[in-house]
Amino acid sequence: MREIRTFELDRRDAPTRWVIDRPQTLRVTRGQVWLTIEGAADDYWLDAGASVELKPYTTIWVSATEDASWFSMASGSTRGSARRLADIARAWFARRPMPAKLATLKA
Repeated sequence: MREIRTFELDRRDAPTRWVIDRPQTLRVTRGQVWLTIEGAADDYWLDAGASVELKPYTTIWVSATEDASWFSMASGSTRGSARRLADIARAWFARRPMPAKLATLKA
């Protein structure tokens, strides 16, 4: 079974941050979407019909360049490929906000 979610953005919406927890495909179905992948040298301007394969543990920023832009996020079935506990924990921690400062203990 595949999970497919569809989203609509307007150009006045703030860019949205996503942490990808499993392999997913971002596909633009209407309008144009601006995609930034952290660590990548370039940004992507994707028109309707364009898609990008996203790897797990990647952080992306998505925004629209025109009103009523739609995109979908689709993930494949995890059936048949058992996920290890370490993968689940890594995905959970990737979604957690990092504190601005790490507390230090005095001995």
